[in-house]
Amino acid sequence: MSRVLAVYSEKGGVGKSALSAGLVAAARKRKLPVIAGDLDPRGTFTAELGIPEDEAPAFTMNDLLALDPQGETGLAADAFAEAGKAWSGVQVIAAERALANRETDNVAVGLEFRLRLGLKGAVGPGAVGILDLPPRAGGKLVTSALVAATDVLIPATLDEDGRIGAKEALSTIKLVKDLGMNPDLRVVGIIPSIVPGGRSTLKDAIGEYLADTYGSLYRHDLAIPRHSVRQQTRFACVPITDAPGREAQALTDAYDRILTASGVEA
Repeated sequence: MSRVLAVYSEKGGVGKSALSAGLVAAARKRKLPVIAGDLDPRGTFTAELGIPEDEAPAFTMNDLLALDPQGETGLAADAFAEAGKAWSGVQVIAAERALANRETDNVAVGLEFRLRLGLKGAVGPGAVGILDLPPRAGGKLVTSALVAATDVLIPATLDEDGRIGAKEALSTIKLVKDLGMNPDLRVVGIIPSIVPGGRSTLKDAIGEYLADTYGSLYRHDLAIPRHSVRQQTRFACVPITDAPGREAQALTDAYDRILTASGVEA
């Protein structure tokens, strides 16, 4: 069974795009077919995968969500664009600034279900889809991704932004499930993100709060360490799996563990 993983928090700066890119890199290293969908109009995920804003493909996520499928499935394949050379084999559904217009699109009926219909049949057996969501409360773009996903991952820095972003993301996810839009959506967990080494009163306090509040949903075992090599690979638009050194390996191992926890088989 293919998995579609949504990476979501309602706060920016908590490592959503970093986690999304890391998961793509880890899945690619496993030689799995990967589809990367960017639902953030800022296009950070798209750019890291080697598609600059001024080279956006002719058919993007914006076009896919603006198109009424009239029940037809698999239309996402028309939006697939090859990632940059360093990410060979990865198919990207790119974001562009105009994607923000979909939030106020009052004409498109059933927009929130279009991505799910589009991916059906386009994400084949054994493939994995990675969706990077914008940091906002609900909205049509967020809902589209949560309706299309099989699983959702919530990265949380161990500070107040991470705590608030996780809390509010869980509220939105619950609403999508309760409304019957995707009742089977599984929360893999709240994943400590960009975690600094050593002890810190704030880091420890936030970690304890998340563990006490959310129990087994808080996945300390999947923590993503903070290493400068992550910013280096982002700037160079190359996968973390291609970088040398112990820090890159530590990040690669973390992303691989998260893939496994999300039900993605090697």
